[in-house]
Amino acid sequence: MKKYFAVLLAVIFILSFAVAAFAQDKPEITIGGELRARGWYADNVDAAYLPVKTDSQAWYDYRVRLNVAAKVTDNTSAFVQLETATESAGVTSRVSDWYQWEAWNQKPSSNLTLRQAYISHKGSGLLGVPVGIKVGHMLFAIGEKQFLDHTKYGDDAILVWTEPTKELHIGLAIAKAIEVSPANHSDDIDAYVLLGTYKLDKDNTIGLNYTWIKSDNSAPVAITNLSGLSFQNLGLHANGNISGLAYALEGDMQFGKIDRTDQDTKFGGYGVMAKLGYKLDPVNLRGSFAMGSGDNNATDDKNKEFQTTLGRDVHYTFNYEYTVRTAVPALAANGSQGQVISGNLATKANRNTGIANTTYYNLGVDFNPVKDLTLMLDGFIIRATKALTTNQSKSVGSEVDLGIAYKIDKNLTYSVTAGAFWPGKFYTTGTAPLVPANAKKTVTQAVHCLTLSF
Repeated sequence: MKKYFAVLLAVIFILSFAVAAFAQDKPEITIGGELRARGWYADNVDAAYLPVKTDSQAWYDYRVRLNVAAKVTDNTSAFVQLETATESAGVTSRVSDWYQWEAWNQKPSSNLTLRQAYISHKGSGLLGVPVGIKVGHMLFAIGEKQFLDHTKYGDDAILVWTEPTKELHIGLAIAKAIEVSPANHSDDIDAYVLLGTYKLDKDNTIGLNYTWIKSDNSAPVAITNLSGLSFQNLGLHANGNISGLAYALEGDMQFGKIDRTDQDTKFGGYGVMAKLGYKLDPVNLRGSFAMGSGDNNATDDKNKEFQTTLGRDVHYTFNYEYTVRTAVPALAANGSQGQVISGNLATKANRNTGIANTTYYNLGVDFNPVKDLTLMLDGFIIRATKALTTNQSKSVGSEVDLGIAYKIDKNLTYSVTAGAFWPGKFYTTGTAPLVPANAKKTVTQAVHCLTLSF
């Protein structure tokens, strides 16, 4: 299925499968999906994602998702989700998981990819304790999504879980980060996650998680004299509602090392986050603070930067995080500075790094004037946790984001998201300024979107 017409073939296949299953009184099959059309506008962000004067850009993109869920028995099920994916040949786009509107009367340069495909089984387990297993390609996140959030494309993984009591959930996941050669186990990178959550009551949950990312002689990105990798993240989180006050908390500590033949590099990053919200119907007031550690020494034997591995989603800001280069430095050759774990940040065009070397202060408000309309307004002050060079300012900038969502009909929503980012002196100061002081410009971006789910 390499061309977009495969969507039609997939629909025919899924429908025929569902009809056959119904006729034979076989597993219960549910078909669903989503169609999304978006129009974009962006101004003053260049090809290196820096806030400088550019010509404005505008484009449309489209995404198709098709789902089939199979309930074989009360305990066994499967789920498959297909999604359009750009082939990228000749397409210069900021996006990669949908196709852009292109030439008149031609097939879109898009194929299909498996976003999810897994088998799930639940049994009574030992002594009647529920035990489950989930195998395949699945969306995955840890805690409050500050360190790891793979809910955009997912991972190949095996997840085993149990619930000794109705309040306690314990899970163990083994995920494949990189598979270089199936015949050679020593060039792979694997992630092992142990997690537990406990419901204090129906509204409040706490959790603890431990992640170990290991490789014998490889790493997500090239590091000189590399002989292995052992990275660990320990996280504690909580979320819930107390007397109308909604909250979410997370703290992470990181340790482990990069094994190198000349000198090992030790991890020592940390991250903290706190969010609060209080609803006075029809208004919801919100505030948050988040900080990830940074590292400004590219030559020592420590990497103190908070390591993150996130999908290209908006976790905080629509412009700075999603489109503009963040305060994360380029990866040092010995791994002592920059993002080692995410695997795609060996250049200076770093985006989607979450709270790595970034401190956020945020105030926001949601307003529902009528049942089907939601308005959202957020203001951010953004600072680098560590200045990267001598005399460099920690002031990354400030941003205001606006969101509007209107429910036109059942499962049909129209939304608009717009934001302005005013870059600070972080970009124009220091021994090697990223942007000349007289070239710095305000970044603006907007997208309007029509989404139908079924």
